[in-house]
Amino acid sequence: MFFRIHTKFSLMDVFRTSTLPILCLLPLALGVLAGCDSSDSGMNADQPLRQVSYDLSAQSNDGALSDGVSATATFRELGPNQTLVTLELDGGATNTDVSHPAHIHNNSASEGGNIAIYLSPIDGTGGGGTSARVVDRSFDQLADFDGYINIHQSAANLGNVVAQGNIGANADGQTSEGFNVVDNPQSTTYSLSASSNDGSVAPDGIPGQVTFNEVTNGMTIVTWKLDVDGDEQYEDDATGASVSHPAHIHNNSASEGGNIAIYLSPVDGTDPAARSSKLVDRSYDNLTSFDGYVNVHQSAAKLGNVVAQGDIGANASGGDDGGGGGGGGGGGGY
Repeated sequence: MFFRIHTKFSLMDVFRTSTLPILCLLPLALGVLAGCDSSDSGMNADQPLRQVSYDLSAQSNDGALSDGVSATATFRELGPNQTLVTLELDGGATNTDVSHPAHIHNNSASEGGNIAIYLSPIDGTGGGGTSARVVDRSFDQLADFDGYINIHQSAANLGNVVAQGNIGANADGQTSEGFNVVDNPQSTTYSLSASSNDGSVAPDGIPGQVTFNEVTNGMTIVTWKLDVDGDEQYEDDATGASVSHPAHIHNNSASEGGNIAIYLSPVDGTDPAARSSKLVDRSYDNLTSFDGYVNVHQSAAKLGNVVAQGDIGANASGGDDGGGGGGGGGGGGY
């Protein structure tokens, strides 16, 4: 984007030059054009990416949060074909024993429409009332999307909408500078083992994985997934539960046990991708050396039932180095 603008001026300078024959300069000009095209991302690594925010209004309803909760949705450009969608409740966590699912729907809020994109639920028990979701659509696609966002009371009570707002083509968003991504962002993935428990949702547990993707010098996207059918092919099956599954990074190793250090975003039990992300305000190096482990739970009300668990950082025998997170620096995506 920014490179192409710069290239136009370079070509104009070339054609204004009178001391050399124009035919001699033409190959040079074409070389400048080729050199300014980013081979992987199409982004200028020296320029911050774009972002736009939308207000979500509190919605009165018949549920536990009867007055609703106002919130903000932000689309943050990650690369040419990916956008991070973050949600933030204005009052922080709701201090309820449920997680709040969220979706982008087709059409405007006044028209109504079906779910188009699953977003990550917001944990009501803690974590600052925020969530994140890596969406495989370009920033321009989402910023122009004919849609709106609903945040619900819980997976079991989707009819109780607690926040709602138009986005994209149906709203005037507030634009600002986005991520200033690092060059060649790093990525590491750790396995989560199925954990047998006394719960009713997944008593045999569900295997999964958690990935740390470097974004900026001080921020990391943590994405975790469940392999519901155990075929080692992710994002192809929901857990089928009428709850969301919270996850946390805990202190110490899994064998030692420890308190919650970082709240991750839950996975919606009805989400066919069975994945979620969280934008964590810690550096990649901090997390990949962290003395901790990850627990995935049956639900916010049943935290004692752990369905997946695995050591990370300093306690893992060795994560799978993805060799680059993607984004503005190129690579395979977040």
